[in-house]
Amino acid sequence: MIKTDPLVMIPGPTPVADPIRQAMATQTYGHTYGGFVKAYKECLAGLKTIFQAEQMIVVGGAGTLSMEMGLINTVRAGEEILVVTHGVFGDRYALVAKALGIKADVLSCPVGERVPLAEIEAKLAAKKYAAITLTHVDTSSGVMAQPKEVGELAKKYDTLFILDGVCASAGIPEPMKDWGIDMIVTTCQKAFGTPPGLTMVAIGAKALARREALGTVPTYYSDWKNWLPIMDNPSTYFATPPVNLILALNESVKIILAEGLENRYARHDRIGRSVRAGLAAIGVKPVTAAAALAPTLTVAYYPAGVDCAAFRAKMEDYGVVVAGALGEIKGKAFRIGHMGNVCITEIVKTLSSVERALNALGVPVQSGAAVGAACAEWDKAAAPSCSCGCGK
Repeated sequence: MIKTDPLVMIPGPTPVADPIRQAMATQTYGHTYGGFVKAYKECLAGLKTIFQAEQMIVVGGAGTLSMEMGLINTVRAGEEILVVTHGVFGDRYALVAKALGIKADVLSCPVGERVPLAEIEAKLAAKKYAAITLTHVDTSSGVMAQPKEVGELAKKYDTLFILDGVCASAGIPEPMKDWGIDMIVTTCQKAFGTPPGLTMVAIGAKALARREALGTVPTYYSDWKNWLPIMDNPSTYFATPPVNLILALNESVKIILAEGLENRYARHDRIGRSVRAGLAAIGVKPVTAAAALAPTLTVAYYPAGVDCAAFRAKMEDYGVVVAGALGEIKGKAFRIGHMGNVCITEIVKTLSSVERALNALGVPVQSGAAVGAACAEWDKAAAPSCSCGCGK
C-alpha cells in the first residue's frame, strides 16, 4: 500500500495549500531585491486591510514574541495590566508580564467557560490599568472571548486593549477600528495557513502613541521604533527578514482577500458547526460552553475509558493527526483544528477517522454517523457553495 502524508488537523500548524507552499519554494531572494520588496509591501498592505490596522509589523519569530513585543512597547516595568484568561495561552500573558517587570492582575474562570463581562468591568472600574489583554480564542480550551464587548469597556475606562489573535486571526472577525482594539498580536501558522515562523503585530493609533510616550524601551530586536521604518520601506535594513516565509504569507493574504473576509469568516463558522454536529452524533462532547464555541477549533472530551495516546496513535494510523489537550484537561480531551484553507473534505476524513479510532478502542459508534451529521449541517447553510473554491 502506498503511504500518503497525514492530514494535519491540529490547532496549528494547519495544512498549507499548494499556492502557499509554491510561494515558499520560490528562490530565496536578497531582502532588498525589488521583487521581494514589492511582495513585502503588498503583504503589509493586505494585512492592514484585514485588521483595519494603522501599522503592521511582520518579522521572524513565533506568536509568543508578538505577545512580548506588544507589552514591552506599550507598558512600563512597574505598571499594572489586567489579564483576562480562558486557558493556558491567556495565562501566558501573565508570565510575559512578570518577565518584563509588569504587574498583572489575572481574571480567570473554570475550564471551558468564559469570564463574565461584569467581572471584567468591575476590575476596570476599581483600578486604572495601563492595558488589558484578552485571548480571542484560547487554543487550550477552545473558548472564544468577546473582544467587541471588551473593546467597549476598554474605551469606557481609557485602557489600552491588546488582543491575542493567534488562534482567531483570518478565521474570525477582528476589525480593530470597529471594535476598539488597540493592538492585535498574532502569528501565521493557524488561520493564515502558512508554515510557522512569523510574528505579526497589528497596531492602532492609541498603541502607536503609547510607544512614543514611553521614549526608550528595554529591548532592541523587539523595539517597534527599529521596525516601523522597515515596514514603511522594506528596501531598507534593520535585520534580515525571513524572505520565503513572507512570500508565503503574501500568497496567503491574497487568497484571503480573494475569498472575501465575510465569506471566509462564514466558511469557518460553517466548518465549526459541522465538526461539532458530527461529534455530537457519536456522543463526543465539547469541553467548551456552548456560548463560547470557536469556529477555528474544537476541544472535546474523550468517552470514558479512552486513552489519549492510544486514540491519537489510531488516528495517525488512519492518516489524521489531532492534538492532545493542555493544562488541567491534559489526557482527558483532544483538539481538532479546523481553520485556514480547509473545508468539508478534510472534515469528512477527520471525522471518519475519529469513528474508526473509537471503534478500534472499544467504544462502539455507528460508522458514518459523525460524517453524515457533519455533512447534513454543512448542507444546511444558506450559501449555495463554499467560497473557498473546493466546489462543495
